[in-house]
Amino acid sequence: MMLLTSSSKRKIMLFMAFFVLIAVLHILFFHVDFTVSLSQLLCGSVTILWAVTVQKRVTDKKLRTIIMFIAVCILLQFYFMILRYGFLRQNRTICRYLWYASYIPMIAQPILCFLLSLFIHRSKEEEPLPGSCYFIIAAGILLMLCVLTNDRHFSVMTFPSGVLDDNGQDERGWMFYVIYAYIFTLFAVTYANIMRKSRKYIERRYRLLPLVPILIGIVYFVLYYFRVALLFLPSHLWQAGDMYAFCVIAALESCIQLGMIPANTGYEIIFSEAFFPAVILDRRGIPVYRTAAAQYPFLSDENIKIQTHDISGGTVAWTVDMTQVRGLNRQLADATAQIETRNAYLAEENRIKKERAELETRNRLYEKISQIVQPQFEQIENLLDDPDGCGDMELAKIAVLNAYIKRRSNMELLAAHERLPSEELTSAVRESLEYISLCGINTAASSIGSSVFPAKMVISAYEQIEMIVENCLDTLTDLAVT
Repeated sequence: MMLLTSSSKRKIMLFMAFFVLIAVLHILFFHVDFTVSLSQLLCGSVTILWAVTVQKRVTDKKLRTIIMFIAVCILLQFYFMILRYGFLRQNRTICRYLWYASYIPMIAQPILCFLLSLFIHRSKEEEPLPGSCYFIIAAGILLMLCVLTNDRHFSVMTFPSGVLDDNGQDERGWMFYVIYAYIFTLFAVTYANIMRKSRKYIERRYRLLPLVPILIGIVYFVLYYFRVALLFLPSHLWQAGDMYAFCVIAALESCIQLGMIPANTGYEIIFSEAFFPAVILDRRGIPVYRTAAAQYPFLSDENIKIQTHDISGGTVAWTVDMTQVRGLNRQLADATAQIETRNAYLAEENRIKKERAELETRNRLYEKISQIVQPQFEQIENLLDDPDGCGDMELAKIAVLNAYIKRRSNMELLAAHERLPSEELTSAVRESLEYISLCGINTAASSIGSSVFPAKMVISAYEQIEMIVENCLDTLTDLAVT
């Protein structure tokens, strides 16, 4: 957890002093013309400055967006107050509805703070928000509508005098207390969620600091309700809207400074305690922050490399000792050369192994083919060695056997893919029938369509046809294959 740095403490004290100054100016210029909305203008300016700093500090996009919406609600609240007390105070109806409308950003702020507490340390993989969240949002919208329609039911504000104006004679209705109970309950749940998500922080006692502005606000609103300040002063120190905005901003800023809301704060301490030499320079090149090991300007030699990088408002510069890197580069170059030699040797060895494996596979395949067609080779040999000589009929039979040997060998080679097209069987049968016709047998073949079948099925069909031909070749007169 980031504790408060000296810079953060100065900013917080400046914020507190400015807020006190607003109260002083509000009292001093209470009866001065054209200064009725001075406190709202000053508070709005502080809100804008705070929102700008949050935009730079909070890096989580969802958290930053929610805080920006909270700032917009605060500014919208000040805008309604300026119109109500400054520019349009002569029109009672418009002033009354501006009064009602100011409750919209007032109710929206605790809702946004509640959503903010849910999205702290929430990863993208987590489940969507529970249904109770949408119920809380719907309840807030319903309360806003109740305020805006107060003139119909007078549950929020009543006007016993008959004059519909906040002239001091108005009274609070039961819905008014429901609204404030909703607001403070939601703020309490928000703080409980943030406390739960920061329970592992080392300095646990600092987690109570965001309660300080909230307690101050509760005390002030109690005194404001009973008009205690009017017993001693011409006006309240702050308008209720000013104090409400102060409580929200101060509580959120406390959470940011303490690290309960993740933000880029306190890094000057980390930077100053870093072990490597580095400096942060302003736009004029003057060191603003430096690490304990930094001696600026840096000493440069062949083993020291100075690097710079532009940042907002200046430059960060640091040195890198290249001695070890250069030694590692030399070792890497030697190792690379050895690896390249080894890789070349392994590539050649793999090539030889691949060629040997292909040759062995080819030899096994040829040996398998020789075994498959061995009976046909033996028949050819017997026909050639016939004592009666080799006539035309024997040559025709040899041609039939030779066609089968060729086609069967082709099928075995193509069967490596485990599937054969029907055209392969058709062409093999046609070629065999062409040579069978030389034996004086009438042949015919027909096929319909084309498809792909398992290789074993095609080969088995061809072998069955060949077996029939070989067994009946001497007695066949006609042969048709379809």
